[in-house]
Amino acid sequence: MSERVADEGKAWCIVVADDHGPEYVPSMTGIAKSSPVQYCGFGEPTTLLQRALHRAKQVAPAARIIVTVREENREHWEHALWFIRPEHRFVSDSRVSAPLATVAALLSIAAESVANVVTICPARCYVANEWILSTALERLQAMLPGIPEGVGTLGMIDIESGIDEDYLLPLEGRVGPGQAVQAMARRPADWVAQHLRQHGAMVASGILTGYARVFAAHASKCWPGLARALAKITRITRDGEKVLCVDRHRDLPRSVSRAVRWWPPTLPQRALRVYRCGFRGLQTARAVARVAATCPAVIDSMGEPRLAQGVAREAWSSDSKPLPRRCVDHGWVD
Repeated sequence: MSERVADEGKAWCIVVADDHGPEYVPSMTGIAKSSPVQYCGFGEPTTLLQRALHRAKQVAPAARIIVTVREENREHWEHALWFIRPEHRFVSDSRVSAPLATVAALLSIAAESVANVVTICPARCYVANEWILSTALERLQAMLPGIPEGVGTLGMIDIESGIDEDYLLPLEGRVGPGQAVQAMARRPADWVAQHLRQHGAMVASGILTGYARVFAAHASKCWPGLARALAKITRITRDGEKVLCVDRHRDLPRSVSRAVRWWPPTLPQRALRVYRCGFRGLQTARAVARVAATCPAVIDSMGEPRLAQGVAREAWSSDSKPLPRRCVDHGWVD
């Protein structure tokens, strides 16, 4: 963490694990129950959620990590969040309230201090080279004070084209760190995506780092009075978890869950280009199938379904350390 960031505010991280996304059955036998992809490992003993939590601990202390989850998936996430304080678990009761959990988490951080720096990390994504991503996250946080918009994101550049990805469209000209982004193309057709890449487009990672005041101001602008509405639909359990129940406030329009958008041009931001990270957004079943094809499901010696070790294990381990000098020397983080 840079000294400037440390002086201005505390570093926080929100791991978004309540996105329903596509589901995946990690077994060819059919005996395994399908579950959201963030709770699968794809060739590793650690799930995508656990990987996201590991990234979070690299940008913020465990005491300042917030996780958004859904009640119906409790059996998948509860054991993984043993070190997350109950009051830092924002639990949605449905798909409608899930997008609001991230907003509620952001507003809670802004209430502590608008100078805080927040990193939003989606759990539903696959990353082949974690050490490159770790370096990019560290650099994005360090360059934030020089970003006039107050929000930065990671734009992924890989040799192999992704499937059903969103793309950040860069703006010509460069003033300040990173590259200004003018818009985002939502899952363009394959031939359109190829054309966009040829003109400098980057795969949108969904990873954001910015000041709490910018996120809070953006949410309030998109939906005035949102903070009051969230207070009405949020209840605190005996353990301290914050549960969002849309049915408790029937006057709240269902469209409110889609009112706050975190991508350009609605939210102005700069992008840091990251090369050879092996990032996959896993937004559709087709995209999940492509990754799963490299690590087909097998049955282990205990008779339990698991994923074959088809993905390079050296890409990540629980005690891996970022290698910033190697990344910079090879031009993998621009």
